[in-house]
Amino acid sequence: MEGVNDDLFLQSLDGKISEKQKLKLAEAIKSDFVLRKNADQFVKLRTKLLRKEEESFGPFFAERIINRIKTLKKEIDYQIFFFFKKYQLAAIGVVVALVVLNIVLSDQLTVKSVLGFEDEHADDIVTIDLYKNLTE
Repeated sequence: MEGVNDDLFLQSLDGKISEKQKLKLAEAIKSDFVLRKNADQFVKLRTKLLRKEEESFGPFFAERIINRIKTLKKEIDYQIFFFFKKYQLAAIGVVVALVVLNIVLSDQLTVKSVLGFEDEHADDIVTIDLYKNLTE
């Protein structure tokens, strides 16, 4: 909108213009497409801003959201349970295989040796004393 027509149109929204100004504005809006487009945008914006009704999410909005969250939680719990149930037989098989391997490879049949916690023999341990020459 041009400066004068812009001010005139804004004044017309409040109804504070004379008949002569109304005719001038109507003629300007008819002849100028950009002015008509901007005027329509101003009217739409003004009606949205003047609307007095409050926005609402509708009845039972909070309950619907809470139910959706609970449903989503149940779905996630089911997926986690199904995932672990799917591989539990393989995991038990691996554990049993490791226990059997420890039993076969151990020299004695004790709980520590079966679980792989048997004491190392002093002959099998090699120590490297890196700091031996530093104290001399």
